[in-house]
Amino acid sequence: MTPLAAVLAALVDRPEVAGVAVVSDEGLIIEAQLDPAADRDAIAALAATALRGLDALGEATGRGAPRQVVLESAGGATILHRLPTGATLVVLATIDGSLGQLLHELRRHAPALIEVV
Repeated sequence: MTPLAAVLAALVDRPEVAGVAVVSDEGLIIEAQLDPAADRDAIAALAATALRGLDALGEATGRGAPRQVVLESAGGATILHRLPTGATLVVLATIDGSLGQLLHELRRHAPALIEVV
């Protein structure tokens, strides 16, 4: 198992995480631990497309590019966590997990993830 796959496996083992992926800015899967029914290619492409739009919004508002975005939906939250390596961590959170704790842990452990991407 690669170091990146090991980090993602540790994330997906958390009770509040349903799946994770690291996607490139071009919309390609770098590594993923997702449900087999998930459309990996669509997740990667749409995450990259969404971030381009959110980058433009950040520039228009004068706030800069987003570092972390949380999309709360009826089925749970989707977190896009931008990595300075030209990749994005996509985390699919469960509906009943502690979103605040998960966001804190993602910020705290982002440096370790950056080292393996």
